[in-house]
Amino acid sequence: MSSWEEYDSETQLCCDSGVTSKFNKHGQELDCCSEKRFIVDTEICCKKDVFKKLAEDGKEVSCCGAIPYQKSQKVCCNNILHDKINGINSCCGSTPIDQKTTTCCRDRNGNKKSHSIGTHKKCCGVEYYNKTTHYCKSSKEEIVLPLFKSLCNNTEYDIRKQKCCSTMLHNVSDSDEHYKCCGTKLYNTIDEKCCDGSFTIPHDTECCEKGHYHPSSQKCCNGLPINITSSTEDCCGNGLYDSQYQSCCGSVIYNTSSHQCCKPGGDIIVKSSEYKCCGKASYDSHEDVCCTKHNFNHETFKIITKSVEYHDTCCVPSDLEKSQSYSSITHRCQLGGIINKTDMCGNDQYNETSDLCCEGVLDKMGLDEGRDCCGIKSYNKTTKICCDNTIYLKTNKQSCHQNSIEYIDEIHPTLPRHTDYGICSYCYLHRIENVKLFLESATNLCKQFVLKIANINTSMAGNTTTVDGIIWKDLISKETFKKQKVQFQVPCTCQLNTRPIILLTDLDDYSNLLRLGDSDLIIPWSKRASNYLQKKATQCVNDKNKFVFDKVAGIKISIELTKSEMKL
Repeated sequence: MSSWEEYDSETQLCCDSGVTSKFNKHGQELDCCSEKRFIVDTEICCKKDVFKKLAEDGKEVSCCGAIPYQKSQKVCCNNILHDKINGINSCCGSTPIDQKTTTCCRDRNGNKKSHSIGTHKKCCGVEYYNKTTHYCKSSKEEIVLPLFKSLCNNTEYDIRKQKCCSTMLHNVSDSDEHYKCCGTKLYNTIDEKCCDGSFTIPHDTECCEKGHYHPSSQKCCNGLPINITSSTEDCCGNGLYDSQYQSCCGSVIYNTSSHQCCKPGGDIIVKSSEYKCCGKASYDSHEDVCCTKHNFNHETFKIITKSVEYHDTCCVPSDLEKSQSYSSITHRCQLGGIINKTDMCGNDQYNETSDLCCEGVLDKMGLDEGRDCCGIKSYNKTTKICCDNTIYLKTNKQSCHQNSIEYIDEIHPTLPRHTDYGICSYCYLHRIENVKLFLESATNLCKQFVLKIANINTSMAGNTTTVDGIIWKDLISKETFKKQKVQFQVPCTCQLNTRPIILLTDLDDYSNLLRLGDSDLIIPWSKRASNYLQKKATQCVNDKNKFVFDKVAGIKISIELTKSEMKL
């Protein structure tokens, strides 16, 4: 075509003659055959001509180039027709063959060659060899060689008499185990050993860069053999140190009783002096403080000058460059800001000697129980590690510098301590593990109503959260509420997610705003939680007037019920 023309592929064809209809007047589908069209169901196209798909005897017709033929009568080899006589039923390239008596060998370039079938024969490229006397050596080209022959730099050699080391031939049998190759060199394994695949050394020595050393009397330090006088000596740069009282800092030797190294390759400082380590660098603790920021795979350090003489530590915000010094005795660092230290953690009172305050979130008895902060979460320092405010499992010698750590972002199993009971506990029950723990910790969950509420929407104002939703049913009585709307308020700020919840309450008037308290309870909806609560309901029959909500996150609550009409 001399120019482009748009067409609808669903109803039209683009043939050599131009755009034409895809169907004839009888509704039969057509296709292109050069400038012609043919009926797909009844005709075939061979090059530029159209032929009927079925011969007069009803057998199907195929194309061999531009010629139609019947496969039952002829074989098409590279667009040349051959009669199916004398057992001919297939092709090997352009040659017609009888597959019962002839095999076709192919090489990697697509070349083909026919051979008469023989016993113990196998193809190697286009060649056909006897595998009892020869083998196929696969390289860039498939080559047939006698069983005792091989190639060395494209030179054929007898493996019974010679060995090939890289590109060099040596007059030693290839099967001789006493001789091996070291690069192009042949060496005797009884007397020598190979270093770096390029040079040999005496068998009783060890490799040391381009030379060797005697391990009983020497060490290899920076590629040089150095004589030792004690088994406790080790390398430090180009010299030796005695590990009984010395150590190595980068390439500098120091006395471990009086000095310490600020990480490998860092500064060396005198112990019990005003100088301390900050990463690899040292600083005067009378004048400066060290600021550290933990990231996923590394730590960054910055030394800053104290703003006040009695400051002893550093508060690091998201930007390390904006770090500030402060006194840990009178202040604390919270969310990157310095605030006066008081007996409050967020909105909760806490004991600084036993409790743990993680950026305003209280973990009761956290310090006594050996936990530490990771952002707002607490974690067990003996089994976990905190990197960039994320908790991971700790393995041997695990640190934030390593990437092979398993992510376990979780709050301590006792649940958060500052809202760990009553209505506000829902804020920290979004994870399935916490819901499971919450349910298993409650010895009794008796309430007048156990409602499934969906279509959750929340809004927060001050220290309260208002929740709108639709009651689906009471899980205990199975009573439906015809999707009745409900609105309730909890006495804390809590961003509930949109998944359904279960509300346990004794309140029964849902036409007005419900002001929930700690005698009420909310948990995330799940089939497992629903089944658990229905099973627990059977235990309420034996104790209608009192139940104990026992040891949820370490807190025990007793609630008296006086309603004899409690629905079970």
